[in-house]
Amino acid sequence: MIEKTLIKITILVLIFSLFLEISYKNIFNYLIFLGIVYFTAAIYIFYKMSTKVYVNDDFLYIKNFFRSRAIRYSNINEVFTSSGFLQRRFGLMSIYIITKAGNYLIKDMPDSEKIFKEIQEKVNIVNKNSDEN
Repeated sequence: MIEKTLIKITILVLIFSLFLEISYKNIFNYLIFLGIVYFTAAIYIFYKMSTKVYVNDDFLYIKNFFRSRAIRYSNINEVFTSSGFLQRRFGLMSIYIITKAGNYLIKDMPDSEKIFKEIQEKVNIVNKNSDEN
């Protein structure tokens, strides 16, 4: 997860740097720019790493640095995954959760395939029980 984010940011910095006139006179300003970019990236990586997913019997809990959500499995309409080129390269995926109240996205979680299967299993159990009633 960290590597993927750093690769994306480095590619953007390299592309942006192609259009800058970097010389001995302004190299210090460029280094300040790099420091600000990578400091901001470190904050973003910390935010992404703070996201935790807990699969419970009744609820799915999504917690991060700023907020936490408890989603009842009976409210989930659909769960699916998506993965881009870099996500596949690093064995990651995004999990999309569509509910009656809103949509949730879990990006680049370690063990995301396992989490997805657990969520899907719980949703299927709840749906099966509600169909029987």
